[in-house]
Amino acid sequence: MSGVEVAGLALGALPILISAIESYNEGLDPIKSFMRWERELPQYIRKLRNEHVHYAQTMRQLLEPITTEFELAEMLAEPGGKLWKDKEMASKLQERLQESYQAYQSTVADVERIMKKIASKLDLDRAEELTRNDLEAIIAANPRKPNDKFEFRKRVKFGMGKKTIKGLLDELSECNKELERFTDKSEKLETFRKATKPSFAARLQRIQDLAKSLHSSIITSWSCACRQYHQGNIQLEQRETLFASGAKRAKASPKICFTVAFTTSGDATHSWTWQEAEFHIEDEDACSAPLPNPISKPKMSKSVSFGDTAPPPYSLTDPSPVPVSMPTLQEVKDLCASIQKLHMSSSCIGFRLDSKSKLLRGVYPVDSPLEKPKLLHQVVTLEELINKPPVINGRPSKLSKKERYFLAVTLASSALQLHSTPWFPDQWSAKDIVFHKASAGPRLIDIDHPYMSSSKLLEHAKDASSPQRTRSFQNKNTVLLALAVALLELYFGISAQQRQADEGATEDGPVSGNPWQLCALAYEWAETEQENLSAAFSNAVNHCLRCFSDPSSSLKDSEFLQAAVESIVLPLQDELYQFLGKTAA
Repeated sequence: MSGVEVAGLALGALPILISAIESYNEGLDPIKSFMRWERELPQYIRKLRNEHVHYAQTMRQLLEPITTEFELAEMLAEPGGKLWKDKEMASKLQERLQESYQAYQSTVADVERIMKKIASKLDLDRAEELTRNDLEAIIAANPRKPNDKFEFRKRVKFGMGKKTIKGLLDELSECNKELERFTDKSEKLETFRKATKPSFAARLQRIQDLAKSLHSSIITSWSCACRQYHQGNIQLEQRETLFASGAKRAKASPKICFTVAFTTSGDATHSWTWQEAEFHIEDEDACSAPLPNPISKPKMSKSVSFGDTAPPPYSLTDPSPVPVSMPTLQEVKDLCASIQKLHMSSSCIGFRLDSKSKLLRGVYPVDSPLEKPKLLHQVVTLEELINKPPVINGRPSKLSKKERYFLAVTLASSALQLHSTPWFPDQWSAKDIVFHKASAGPRLIDIDHPYMSSSKLLEHAKDASSPQRTRSFQNKNTVLLALAVALLELYFGISAQQRQADEGATEDGPVSGNPWQLCALAYEWAETEQENLSAAFSNAVNHCLRCFSDPSSSLKDSEFLQAAVESIVLPLQDELYQFLGKTAA
């Protein structure tokens, strides 16, 4: 039993024991009265009732920060109810008490021992079907009546001496004091932890703002006649420095870089069909900082990561690689023409976005410091890799466990980074995640760099000046529902549609169906396979599903977003590090 469940049993048993001793006191026979029980027993009853009030208040104080108003009311009304047995509630309490949790468990176990000893001397009914715990059997057999009273079917007998019950009450009093100290200390430490805790939400909201600014600047810069043929897919990134803390966080660069793969289709006369570009952004307080030393001659590589370190731009008037400041780069007024300038000479080109003026400047060739395979324009979706991996050079492209763990962290991190931006749709699935094929190498699909396949980039321009449509309730956290399904698909290596087919369902596949139908499938899948899921995946999936069903939750809320990072990204990240034998960031 967890410390929460034991605490609930003690809370539920105390009123029954008090009522039983009161009933015994009312029916004292003359012999007991002669032994002066009639004067001392009421004092013990009053002290036991006081300890019950003390204990109940401490439990309320302890549980209030980790429960909703309705959960707390239910737990206090039903001390033996299901919420006291909930594993997540136990985890929340452990997180709240942290280093005090073991001591708390020991103290609650002492309270349970005291309750059992008192109960053993009371002739109370017990539920025969419950043999796991004596207090639980007593609670089940003696329910509280509507008038808040307990009725015992037979005369209560109590066979405990005055000295013994006095000693037990003293022990109970000391246990209550210890629990109160643990609770008070945890509240003080929690205040300190909140003050020193990394604000993941603030960092993610900064990424979202920059991603929105980039999207707006790109749309403004498309002034070509062929704009309707252009599409842009953003590369998804874990961005480990976002979730780092302490010294590792202090080393993080203030520069942010996004990679977008631009494609052109439907226009046979167009001079380019595919180009990857890096967009480097600095905060306005970092724009005046000196740029890093120039990098050597660019390597011809069509796969680039978007990391946190930006390469220096190259001057268009001077072919030598010298560092230049932001004003040296010209404002991009025709993005299509800028891409054409360097399309044939560089596999990746770079731009800079002034975070203050929102002006896009460029263009310059980019050199990636990492060795990457030469990529092709052809793409493979995550849905294809899960359902039916394509055979390349006689070998199926099945995802390894390492790759599935890596993609789980990438998708979880990216969903929280980009969820409120035009780059990341609310309703997405494995078919929207694409990978480029490579021309050579041991892995002919670039699994390390997934992209979110967007609809035509300029479709957002039509409604750019009009207010956004208000989301309906069912779509409020659909992005997290999609993430829960994707995590289940990656962990078990089968798609949601295949899962539904295996279960014998006859309706159409759920990915394109109603979100609530997809939610029902995900709930059933997670519950059925609960014992087979790892701790991190189980925690992440369950958190996503709860958030989707909760009308009060919103990723736009800082506290809710912070909780999503702590319950989804960080556990998955830690589990990936354990799998790789690495130290967490």
